[in-house]
Amino acid sequence: MSSTGSMKALRIHGPLDMRIEEVPIPRVGPDEVLVRTAAVGICATDLELFDGRMPYIRQGLTRLPLTPGHEWSGIVERAGAEVGSVRAGDAVVGDISLGCGQCRSCLRGAYHLCERRTELGVIGEDGAFAQFVRTRARHVYPVPSGLSLEEAAFAEPAATCLNGLRRTGVQPGDRAAVLGDGVIGFLTAQLCRCMGASDVVLIAPTQDHKPVADALGITLVDSTKVDILSEVPRILRGRPEVVSECTGSPEALNDAIHLTAPGGRLNALSITGSPVVAADIDYLVTRDITLVGSLASPNAFAPALRLLASGAIKVRPLISRTFPFSEAVEAFTFVRLRREPRIKVLVVMQKEDHAR
Repeated sequence: MSSTGSMKALRIHGPLDMRIEEVPIPRVGPDEVLVRTAAVGICATDLELFDGRMPYIRQGLTRLPLTPGHEWSGIVERAGAEVGSVRAGDAVVGDISLGCGQCRSCLRGAYHLCERRTELGVIGEDGAFAQFVRTRARHVYPVPSGLSLEEAAFAEPAATCLNGLRRTGVQPGDRAAVLGDGVIGFLTAQLCRCMGASDVVLIAPTQDHKPVADALGITLVDSTKVDILSEVPRILRGRPEVVSECTGSPEALNDAIHLTAPGGRLNALSITGSPVVAADIDYLVTRDITLVGSLASPNAFAPALRLLASGAIKVRPLISRTFPFSEAVEAFTFVRLRREPRIKVLVVMQKEDHAR
């Protein structure tokens, strides 16, 4: 396909109204790149856009129709005249948060907090569930040699987890507990080990993903069968100094608070969608626990990609199923209806998906 003319894109028009349509191929500005997409992960944010629950829609930040997709990899098709960091033919991934590059937040490296930021596939920018995606070259990162494009599509969630743990501060020898056995939970558990945690426990509401946990050497605790407030400290031989809440459940935050060791750190990585969450603040205060919220993946893509390429973070076991782009709507429906246990579903471009 030529990089001019039209392309196929997955478009959300309203709640549960998603279609593959023919749209113009984006024009590339001098500081932008056009990328031929290879693999795109379906994220909880994409599902919320699909079914209309995403708060940004109600707040007017997200405008429909929209092409979703912010966990992606691909090959540079065209680079703008001012781009020197990558060139046509390079395998790349890209950030979700796109800052203006000029405000105070951007200049101190916090481009994810830019008041004028856009978010690829969420706010103001069409995403990667299309044959091509356009983005700014300064937010694009080369894929290391030896890392497949399917594995590289995990760079965004891995970078998000890494950003949260860097803000929380994992110290060598820390005991760590992670609530949630989705892709964020599994990536966070692996990253805790990379950052020096001596022991890690993954807390899940079922044993559906125990085979994956076993394959990754992670201890999984079924919260429906045991009292995690006693069982997790027993396994870890003490309360965890670092706890990560990755479930998105409003009720889980209180469990996470009570699980954290006195003087420990609690990382809230998930968004609950609830404006009010019950939390035992007195417990948090009287145990001198630090609660850290973290957003997105600023300045974390490069180290996340190195960890993926080295094999320190393993993502191949997290791929539950792949769909071709021609079945992208079916892929979203599959994930939404939870037809079988799944961690990450990828939409993978086939040669015929790029053929006219």
